[in-house]
Amino acid sequence: MNKIFGIGILWIVIAFSSMAVTEVTMDTLVTINGQLKDMNNRPVFYAHIINSGLGIATTSDSLGFFRIHMRFRDSLHISAIGFTEKYFLLPHFWPSNHFAGVIYLKYKIYEIQEVSINSLGSYEQFKQKVLNTRVPPPPAEEARIYLQRIARQEAIRYDKVRVGFSFHMKSLEERSLEKLKIKLQEEERMMIIEKKFNVENVGELTGLKGQEVKVFMNYCRFPEDFLLYSSEYDILEAAKRIYVKYYQGNFK
Repeated sequence: MNKIFGIGILWIVIAFSSMAVTEVTMDTLVTINGQLKDMNNRPVFYAHIINSGLGIATTSDSLGFFRIHMRFRDSLHISAIGFTEKYFLLPHFWPSNHFAGVIYLKYKIYEIQEVSINSLGSYEQFKQKVLNTRVPPPPAEEARIYLQRIARQEAIRYDKVRVGFSFHMKSLEERSLEKLKIKLQEEERMMIIEKKFNVENVGELTGLKGQEVKVFMNYCRFPEDFLLYSSEYDILEAAKRIYVKYYQGNFK
């Protein structure tokens, strides 16, 4: 009799345990109890934490603690003065609807040009030194001057050529300047895109590392105009949506 009673109790416990397990999906609402810290393990206070997927936001307190809700397909945009922006995603293996942990932020590094301090004497002496200082032309200006000099030499060589009708043919200087302009424009476009869509911020967004990040970036196939004219936030939001499908197709 006791044995039968014990078996009955065991089945009741198993039944209630099965009911308590909640299926975790991409739409499961997870409560985040987090703390923001810098790389020296000190709290980051009054940071902004935004979940645009749910349209909610909060700030960290004086000890870096915060509480917010998110889904597995959401990301938290975290920003604080003096720190680089960070995007937080829940680990895909996370089994419950509650998360508690520390999120670390990196300090933002500001590049400051070297300053030389010399003895300048009186204000008038300083003024004369500034007025008499010859400022070297920037590299682009040097290239323009060089191309103009070459163009003049070529123009002198071909100045004696005469034809029976008039037509406009671009000089060597004009053709060279056009090529230089196109090259500079291409480099400027690539610098703008690289600043917003690069291995570092895509790696932080997705958790991918090394060559996996580059493979995913190629998988996104974003048009150049989209990367050029969209904000970093819009680009990473689009990458996040693509990553959900990418993860389901490659890691499950």
